[in-house]
Amino acid sequence: MDILKSAVLGIIQGLTEFFPVSSSGHLVIFPYFFKWEQPSLFFAVILHLGTLLSLLIILYRDVINIIKSFFKGIFNKKYIKDENFKMALFIIIAIIPAALVGYFINDFIEDIFSKPVYAAFFLLITAAVLLIFEYIGKRNENRYLSINNEDKKINYFIALITGIGQAVAILPGISRSGLTISSARIFGIKREKAVKFSFLISIPVIFGSFIFELYDLLKEKESIASDISIIPLIVGFIAAFLSGLFAIKFLMKISAKRNLNFFALYCVILALIFFIIYFLRK
Repeated sequence: MDILKSAVLGIIQGLTEFFPVSSSGHLVIFPYFFKWEQPSLFFAVILHLGTLLSLLIILYRDVINIIKSFFKGIFNKKYIKDENFKMALFIIIAIIPAALVGYFINDFIEDIFSKPVYAAFFLLITAAVLLIFEYIGKRNENRYLSINNEDKKINYFIALITGIGQAVAILPGISRSGLTISSARIFGIKREKAVKFSFLISIPVIFGSFIFELYDLLKEKESIASDISIIPLIVGFIAAFLSGLFAIKFLMKISAKRNLNFFALYCVILALIFFIIYFLRK
């Protein structure tokens, strides 16, 4: 893999890991557009490391406070009511469905749905979810605020439903961030809070993906030696890291001001472009 391809795939990974447009779908569709080979497992490990680092840099204070409160709550009951302790429990609940799906049926899903045509179809599903859930969520947010005179808070049930949404996003083209944001949003959670919760629960999931990919890679030691050279790896890592930083900051800022429906429009346009190219190549 040359430097240009590494940079392009790194940027795609960094942006789409956090934008609600499906990183897995893009990493299937874009190589199809340009007739590139699918990225190697080693390269995927490096890209995931880049996006994980960008997430930790932005949210490190929240992560540290949540971890501290969690362990304080375990050993001292007076911390159980602390918001950060509750958030730790919400995160644990939310990652369980994705962990189970990833462990038991990830390979099965990848074998069946790894074709670009499936990814394009699921992009349309992502677009529909973003539009419909935002519409319902806005109504529920206003209704809850008018009755209780305060914003709706995440609870154990919402955390579980959000986690199920994250598990469904194992399908290429189904956006992890799109489903997790929408799954919280539909209950009336403010958009910016839903976005932040989506980022927080993505940390252990991205870390888990990194560990599993690294484990699979170490089982095939010869693939490391035969993979791309060090320069494209570094370029891909930096591109994923920097674009990830941009995507996180942009989404946190824009979500406080407006809905994310323009991402749904993007998913539809990309899917339509794919289908046009797909049928022209038939």
